[in-house]
Amino acid sequence: MPQLRKNLILSEDLKNWKQLDVTAAGSRLWDVVVVGAGPAGSMAALHLAKRGHETLLLDKDSFPRDKVCGDGLIADSVRCLTRAGLYEEIRSRSLKSDLGTVYSPSRICFDIPGEFLTLKRVHLDALIVRSAVASGASFCQAKVTGVEAQPDSTVTVSLDDGVALLRSRIVFLATGANVQMPSKLGLVTEQGPSGVALRCYVRSPVPLDRLVVSYDRSIAPGYAWIFPLGNGEFNIGCGVSYRKRSGSPVNLREAFRSFLTSFPLAAEILRHAEAISPIRGAMLRCGLSGTRPHGPGNVLVLGESIGATFPFTGEGIGKAMETGEIAAEVAHDALSSGDLSRLGEFPHRIEHELKPKFLGYRIAENWFSRPWLNDFVARRIRSSRFLQELVAGIVNETVDPREVFSLRGMLRSFLS
Repeated sequence: MPQLRKNLILSEDLKNWKQLDVTAAGSRLWDVVVVGAGPAGSMAALHLAKRGHETLLLDKDSFPRDKVCGDGLIADSVRCLTRAGLYEEIRSRSLKSDLGTVYSPSRICFDIPGEFLTLKRVHLDALIVRSAVASGASFCQAKVTGVEAQPDSTVTVSLDDGVALLRSRIVFLATGANVQMPSKLGLVTEQGPSGVALRCYVRSPVPLDRLVVSYDRSIAPGYAWIFPLGNGEFNIGCGVSYRKRSGSPVNLREAFRSFLTSFPLAAEILRHAEAISPIRGAMLRCGLSGTRPHGPGNVLVLGESIGATFPFTGEGIGKAMETGEIAAEVAHDALSSGDLSRLGEFPHRIEHELKPKFLGYRIAENWFSRPWLNDFVARRIRSSRFLQELVAGIVNETVDPREVFSLRGMLRSFLS
């Protein structure tokens, strides 16, 4: 069955999907209520349901729903989807590429081999939610307005329609870059986002067999991307970090339009475009900072709400799902033992299992934010088999970025 047809069937299936009535949801005590059905929340719900816990997954939107994203899935996402038993289905609905090409500000390019899947978030998120429900979780469309720890060690969840007050032993907040709810609990230490991204969808007959990333001068310290989606569609976008930008803030829409007309491949795709969607934007929270993961009572915050998006690459789907996996494991241990104080293990696991990986990506972002250094590194990677293998390892998370983005790494590239 063609990929497009498969995804249309999935969308129609979810439009007719029976969701739990909010009044019925308020009539019971849940083990875990998960607020936010993106990759972090839905993956957490899936793993909790598989372990037999009474799990309610909430989202303010009905599914399927769109989400601004680059739509790319790399090694960490593939591993999470494989552990969840979803890889084969998602692979069948995705476009698979074996190569990524990166361009420096002076258009010096190098290739990165790997397994890269592209699938629109409207389909990816729906697939994970559907799998969570099939595993035993309940789903309800509702907007959460409040979360409050109670004296009896439960947590109440208030909804905007006032119809029901939900009760749960544990609550997960997985609301993405929107940290309004963690803020109400006093958990947000950095209110502002780490960056912003824009993207549009384009339909064009121009062939492309790889993912393309360009560190365009107008967007530094960010980058632009062109990701093929199959069926003649492309996700074209750009993102910029707020942390390392000096001088006047970049007008990202103008920079994006400049990229679309000046980057040869983007200009070619648009010249033959049959359809172009509106440009949409989203805020980013990166670097595992800005929000504390464990809140008052039995509340855990996960996904992009705690900054699970990588600096440098802007990839956040895989790391969001990993935080969901860890949260589910910690909650399972706490519920099974009857000792909910074990939820305090969640921030420690985030700190020790994920945080070290982010340091190298922050250093890489600093290097690539300087156009002259970006060009130098691109030249070295292009001419050094040693560096090419290390960069492929960075994408696959078998190599720390500091092995490349350091004086030692550059010197070794001349000797290896």
